[in-house]
Amino acid sequence: MSRQNRTSCILRKVLAMLLFVIMVVSVAGCGQKGTSGSGEIKIGVSTAITGNFPLAGTRTQQGIQLAVKEINDKGGLLGKKVVLEVIDDTNSTTGAINAVNRLISDPDVVAVIGPHTSGNVMAVSDLYKNAKVSFLTGATSPKVDKLNNPYAFYIRPSDSISAKALVQYANKTLGFKKIGISYNTNDFGTGAKSVIEQYCKENNLVFVSEGHNAGDKDFTGQITKFKQANVDCVISWTDDAEQALTARQTYELGLNKPILCSAGITMAQVLDLVDAKWVENWYAETDFTINDTGAGIKTFAGKFEPMYGVQPELYAGSYYTAMRVLADAITRAGSADRAAITAALAKTKDFVGINSTLSCDDAHHMVHQVSIVQLHNKIAKVVELVSVNP
Repeated sequence: MSRQNRTSCILRKVLAMLLFVIMVVSVAGCGQKGTSGSGEIKIGVSTAITGNFPLAGTRTQQGIQLAVKEINDKGGLLGKKVVLEVIDDTNSTTGAINAVNRLISDPDVVAVIGPHTSGNVMAVSDLYKNAKVSFLTGATSPKVDKLNNPYAFYIRPSDSISAKALVQYANKTLGFKKIGISYNTNDFGTGAKSVIEQYCKENNLVFVSEGHNAGDKDFTGQITKFKQANVDCVISWTDDAEQALTARQTYELGLNKPILCSAGITMAQVLDLVDAKWVENWYAETDFTINDTGAGIKTFAGKFEPMYGVQPELYAGSYYTAMRVLADAITRAGSADRAAITAALAKTKDFVGINSTLSCDDAHHMVHQVSIVQLHNKIAKVVELVSVNP
């Protein structure tokens, strides 16, 4: 064999070996999808930076950022810095689908926080399931349980707990027998409505249900029907903007009946839209109130307020907790592998949050406690604590 041929043969062998090495590295890289081998651990966030929910999205982002700052100040996770990839989902179905697609297609994103609302979670559930990426969300509708998604983890109490606690308080504690139900026709509102109606049927209570759509501005028809039916109280289960409008219009139309409602009315961004007299003595269910006397709330507020110049509320507290729970799972897993994180999240038990202990049940609900509060001069005071064992 000539020298030229020998040289050519050697070059071909070297080239073949290089191609083999590249293939091995590529296969290894695919096998480690989501492990953030760059020296960072990347967490995705789907939240409403714009749209009809921007302040809630801001508080969500701030809560997560505070948790990440604390984690990184203590050396990060597994010796790596935690970084966030935040995508605006505009609190819309299309926006949530686009945001989640972008996040799960990034191989360095090991898990995602969000989206928040039940309808958006139902829209993106299969995307997460097919990509085998875990996500933590504040969605509360009982409808999400029917998704049977092993990658979904819920960091707020289900409305099967919250709505039942509220109607039970109206009936057993306040003595009401005829219940008006004002509900948003989205997944959030209809899920709670079904829980409340079921309780009424089981306890032989009369109920009058009136729905409205997200974005509606006039509730005159519904309020008039409650007055004509002479209900003992109204349970209002709706989103933030509609809750503020309900407060104004029930006052202006002289409904003069006790109102019990979902958690939105306890938050500053809603209370800032209402006059104190509109909501005086209203009741609500919530899993976070800044006026809670617990040490966890005070400690959290003491860190959040100096950083952002405002008091934290439900979204900030819930998603701060979500990030801390996720960090705990990654630490216990000893890995930033997507599958390992999912397994660790499912084994979460007795994690001490801001104002409750989180344990993952078979349906992946982590919070099993809700407070009933009453408003006085727009300050929510806890009047009863309801806990359900996982």
